[in-house]
Amino acid sequence: MRWRAAGGRLGQWTVSVALSISAIGACVGAATEGGAQPASPQGPPSQGWITAASDADAGPRCPHGALEDPHHGFVRCLEPGEADAGWLPPPPQPEPPPDDAGAPPPDAGPIDGGAPDASVVSAPPPLVEVKEPEFMNGDVPNVAKRLEKVSSDLAKCVADNGGLSGATGTIKLQFLVRVRGRAEGVEILDARGVTSDAQRCIRQFLKNRAIGTPSADPVGVTVTLSLRAQK
Repeated sequence: MRWRAAGGRLGQWTVSVALSISAIGACVGAATEGGAQPASPQGPPSQGWITAASDADAGPRCPHGALEDPHHGFVRCLEPGEADAGWLPPPPQPEPPPDDAGAPPPDAGPIDGGAPDASVVSAPPPLVEVKEPEFMNGDVPNVAKRLEKVSSDLAKCVADNGGLSGATGTIKLQFLVRVRGRAEGVEILDARGVTSDAQRCIRQFLKNRAIGTPSADPVGVTVTLSLRAQK
């Protein structure tokens, strides 16, 4: 009787253990079927590059970009914070301007300490001789004497603007004299042995200068200045 009683208790304990194991197995199976899938592996950014992967039917698959590895089929969508944390390639930047952009060009000076331009070199003033003037439509008395009085100023124009290019030179002038007795419309008809700056200086010097009362209005005057270098 004692053996039977002990055997009965042992059988009850065995049945209880079997039922517990069955319940645990059922729970594990349910968890396996309905549980969450394991997270996809994540690799370091150095194993792939950023792309805007998309599905043809569902629109952008990774709206914030993705990290892909074509060799292993690795794809991971980026989080919104990762898109701004240096994962995406930087936008193209404009090329910096050169260091000398906007700088004014350097002043051109004499090369190797060479002599400056001849037009700004002072030279000894030449001797000026006023030739007999020619008139058109009348006469202007004493016009030659008035020009001789300012011959030193005319010579200074030549000396301060390069001087004579040779031993002699000539400047042929033409101007009008109206009722007020001043030289108007002074022009250089011909010049030899002098620079263009010297011609400009003489023309400006004689412009509107008192030259004498004409016999008619107007009178045209043509006069030649003969220049000779001083010995």
